[in-house]
Amino acid sequence: WRPLTPAHVPLSEYFPAYMRTDAPTGEEAPKIRWVDLGCGFGSLLVELAGLERRELMLGMEIRKKPVTFVQQRLKALRHEARQALPPAERAAPVFADNAWAVDTNSMKFMPNFFEKGQLTKLMICFPDPHFKQRNIRRRVVSQSLLAEYAYCLQHGARVYTITDVKALTDWMVEHLTAFPLFDRVPNDELAKDPVVPLLLKTDEGLKVTRNNGNMFIACFDRRATPRADPPGPPLPRDVAEAAAAAAGYAPKPGGELRGKTW
Repeated sequence: WRPLTPAHVPLSEYFPAYMRTDAPTGEEAPKIRWVDLGCGFGSLLVELAGLERRELMLGMEIRKKPVTFVQQRLKALRHEARQALPPAERAAPVFADNAWAVDTNSMKFMPNFFEKGQLTKLMICFPDPHFKQRNIRRRVVSQSLLAEYAYCLQHGARVYTITDVKALTDWMVEHLTAFPLFDRVPNDELAKDPVVPLLLKTDEGLKVTRNNGNMFIACFDRRATPRADPPGPPLPRDVAEAAAAAAGYAPKPGGELRGKTW
């Protein structure tokens, strides 16, 4: 599914507690600011909803069944949170009111959902590596798609990437480093970002943790103007592995339990 334009996104259906009908004239309506691309079964979305309740966030997933599950999960969390409140207070926003998920192809329809400069955070967590040469064009990080992401992101907005696939880490870091509107975020700055540890709590992140696999985290900030000088070489993969360790995960000695990654 896709809206015709960002103005056609049914926010009152997704976030009814935040869409006030009695808002003063001229007050800007809330907008979606955080996006989880390929949200899966919504574990990260639920964590993010609890981290920052003032921000509206949307999970985008191409598979319909997981999206149905996430929507039911969010509705149940909303209902449970409201039942714990006195009846007079149940109209106010509660936990999970600020999160929703839709089934759509984000590789095709990002500009249909978001205006220029609308987003402040974009999570790309454990995307499909598409190893076969003929399928590489389907990867969610490419020069053409980065142009769309940059269009939707505010100046200073942050892109978060995490994967357990070494080759895909190198691919994403290489493309984001080369793109003139993104700068790599140093690991010491990532240590201050409360979102980074939550990347480990995605559905895939929990599975990798159980299997004692590797994880690599690399984040980039959206520049206000294109970089004039050519970018330096991409930082080595060890930096992304160190970022995951700083976020709270490092594989135990002995190798991965399932034998190999991907």
